[in-house]
Amino acid sequence: MKHCVLLKLAPGADAEKAQHKVWKTFQKLDEELDWLNHPVIYRGCMDAHSDFDLMAVIELDDENRLAAYLQHPLTAKLEEDLKDAVAGRAAFNHY
Repeated sequence: MKHCVLLKLAPGADAEKAQHKVWKTFQKLDEELDWLNHPVIYRGCMDAHSDFDLMAVIELDDENRLAAYLQHPLTAKLEEDLKDAVAGRAAFNHY
């Protein structure tokens, strides 16, 4: 299963800094969890008000692992670290 997270950054938030934070966290998760693989972080190339600014994609070996990923301490820390920088969030899961 692929899990995609789209982030809309707050006005004035540093997109490169947020992207780096997400990337470092996903690298740590990939190293720690054998069932989480292939993290990729994309930064949007359009500056439209309605567009999301970042998209993070990970592969989970099983859809039942999603809850463990969402409740993982590194995921919680990332959300806390980015709480002031993120104005909106959406997720999309697919096979």
